Amino acid sequence: MSKEYLATLKLIQNSIKENLSPPPDLTVSEWADKFRVLPSETSAEPGQWDTSRAPYQREIMNAITDPRYEDIVIMSSAQVGKSEILLNGLGYFIDMEPYPIMMLQPTEQAAKNFSKERLAPMFRACPSLRNKVSNSKSRDGENTILQKSFPGGFVALAGANAPSGLASRPIRVLLADEIDRFPASAGGEGDPLSLAEKRTTTFYNRKKIKVSTPTDKGTSRIEKEFESSTKERYHLPCPSCGHEQPLKWAQIHFESVTHACIECGSMHTQFEWKNQEGRWIAEIPDALKRGFHLNELLSPWRKWEEIIVAFKSALKNGKEELKVFINTSLGEVWEEEGKEVNEHELMNRQEDYEAEVPDGVNILTAAIDVQDDRFEIEVMGWGKSKESWGIEYHIIPGDLKRPQVWDELSEYLSRTWSKRDGKRFGIVGAFMDSGGHFTQEVYKFTRKHELKRVHAIKGASAKKGENVPLINGISRTKVVRNYLISLGVNDGKNRVLSNLQQTDFGPNYCHFPKGRGYHEQYFNGLTAERLETRYERGIPYNVWVKIRARNEPFDLRVYNLACLEFLNPNLELEYFQNEAKKKKKKRRVRAR
Repeated sequence: MSKEYLATLKLIQNSIKENLSPPPDLTVSEWADKFRVLPSETSAEPGQWDTSRAPYQREIMNAITDPRYEDIVIMSSAQVGKSEILLNGLGYFIDMEPYPIMMLQPTEQAAKNFSKERLAPMFRACPSLRNKVSNSKSRDGENTILQKSFPGGFVALAGANAPSGLASRPIRVLLADEIDRFPASAGGEGDPLSLAEKRTTTFYNRKKIKVSTPTDKGTSRIEKEFESSTKERYHLPCPSCGHEQPLKWAQIHFESVTHACIECGSMHTQFEWKNQEGRWIAEIPDALKRGFHLNELLSPWRKWEEIIVAFKSALKNGKEELKVFINTSLGEVWEEEGKEVNEHELMNRQEDYEAEVPDGVNILTAAIDVQDDRFEIEVMGWGKSKESWGIEYHIIPGDLKRPQVWDELSEYLSRTWSKRDGKRFGIVGAFMDSGGHFTQEVYKFTRKHELKRVHAIKGASAKKGENVPLINGISRTKVVRNYLISLGVNDGKNRVLSNLQQTDFGPNYCHFPKGRGYHEQYFNGLTAERLETRYERGIPYNVWVKIRARNEPFDLRVYNLACLEFLNPNLELEYFQNEAKKKKKKRRVRAR
């Protein structure tokens, strides 16, 4: 921390003391009700803010200005207004108690997006903020997308993956958003959340607000923070007996769309429950941190009918979607039953297909792994709800410096497979690894086969613990002259593992044929990696670790899943067409 910066900071603090009148005695919720205006471009309900629209937000916002607490923790679902709570807190500090502030997002790109899509509209819409924070496009060099200056302070926006944004910035207020998406380490500097918190140590009246939807049990940052807090839940009195209780998913009755009282058993609708006056009740009232838990059942913007439909859909579509529901609708951590699968159990699931392509398959994709002396290819069939069938695992041996081997690959990708009714299927798309010793040759091959949707891929680099989506980016450069798809391989491996753990035919289940290249060596490769929990300076994160040398089958499963997601076909199409034909036939029979 430079002497010049400290001197500037001291001047700011003296300016506040000498030139600004003491801030009015307003809480954050009172400030929001008086000054906050919701812009039409970011809100479904634009206009003057009204805390009574979601009364559970009042106590959370007021805790931000409570001098007894330094840390505020919000573990919540989506659709409950947690981002607006952060924005109201930020607006309050800019308007009422100007000091250096940091808004920390999972990535620097997310910070830029938040600045442009949420902060800028708020500043434009709120008269009390409009004249204090100038537009980043103005000639004021102190205001950029990632830094906004105002009388008495500034707000710096930073990404948890960018250590330069976390260093040498003394701040009084830290607003950390979606902390479960933070990497375990910011470069080689250590835990980004801890780095940001250290920036507040020079202020006696520091405030740290940490917000996130949770992820996996054991590695969730927000769960760890919440467990060491007051652990408060919003309680509503039963409309029949008055017993106070939080709204819980286990008490929801699907048929009547009601919530049963845990005490008297009376069932009431969401409107009856939410018309009651609620209050926050702490499980650990003496904790030093103030912690709040929220789920979508409280939200005025989500109907219980919609949440029930979302749950049924997630339950039908497999574990991965169920996990998303648990995290984002209930605001709870996901507890994995098992983190690996056994190769022998998968081998025992092999089936005798009735044809080259089983009846449930609607499309075929392919994935190609490029080695120095061979191509390894897996062709997969996909059906309704992403149920999958291994069609063939094929190896083309040879020296890849010879064009004949590439010609053989081209011929293989052009072949077709048939169903028992004679219908023939070709490959609708393929992903090809470009990360080996033949990168330029892969680019040339995919460029030649672009019309067949054969595309080059590369794994996206990710910091420890950072969540990179399966389709991380799509580019088209002069060098590639075709699509180059960047893959979040860890996300893909997590999803493949989840699919392999499905034990019932249906959504996401993986079928394997007998023969066709699916031998013991294949299943050893498919289970060649294991998900383990590691620690980076005390921060847990998950990492994939090889337990066998050859893992090509596992990689090819990831590539095929990514290819399916990239193509985004309507896997229900053939199913619904067949259902329509059946109904039409029944109508004809009835008409006779």
